[in-house]
Amino acid sequence: MPVDRSAIDAQLREIGEGERWWEQREFRELPYILHPDERIKGICNGKLLGARRPRLLPSAPWLILVTTERLICLRQERFGRKQIEIPTGQITGIRQQGRFRSHQITIQTPQRRYRLRIAQDDAFRFVGALASLMPSAPPPPLDSPAGALGWIPGMNTVATLPGFSGIISRVAMLSPPDYATRSQVATLEVALAGLQEEVDRLQQQVQFLENLMQRRADEALRSGAGVDS
Repeated sequence: MPVDRSAIDAQLREIGEGERWWEQREFRELPYILHPDERIKGICNGKLLGARRPRLLPSAPWLILVTTERLICLRQERFGRKQIEIPTGQITGIRQQGRFRSHQITIQTPQRRYRLRIAQDDAFRFVGALASLMPSAPPPPLDSPAGALGWIPGMNTVATLPGFSGIISRVAMLSPPDYATRSQVATLEVALAGLQEEVDRLQQQVQFLENLMQRRADEALRSGAGVDS
């Protein structure tokens, strides 16, 4: 039995969205896709990126949803609907990379890795909803740098970056006293902004290395195929 439209409208209002989504063919399929107790937590349009290869025509956008049970990617095609799902608990890591007009999200699962590209304006709310699908990790010891800052869910998504432990230690040293003055708070905000830029730079370096390794692997496969032929 399909989910009632009024129930979906109520869920959209809860996350600050209007009824404009019903104009999309993919969204009109939702009453037949959602489970009765499933609730929408985030929604946007974007691209599900596949293998890096030249395209003659731009690819059609996907409708991307985060619910209480899964991540759903929908795209209406000529002879049917294409649907990809990642159940809650299967996401083991999330990495973000800001671009000029878009935001790229890499989602790691035990089986494979997915890459999404969405608008910058949608990134903050959508990534927050997406983080709710990750399994909760135990908090770090209080005597560790992360514990000194207080446990932040999802911090493990960038904790593996080179040099990140040093950044955490520097942030802990920048923690304001209980009664900070306005000038101290302003100084802290400037320092944190600089640290955020450094984290972004480290993420870009990791992305560059991954792309380089992928290109070399593709070249090795092509050269091996040439030898076989």
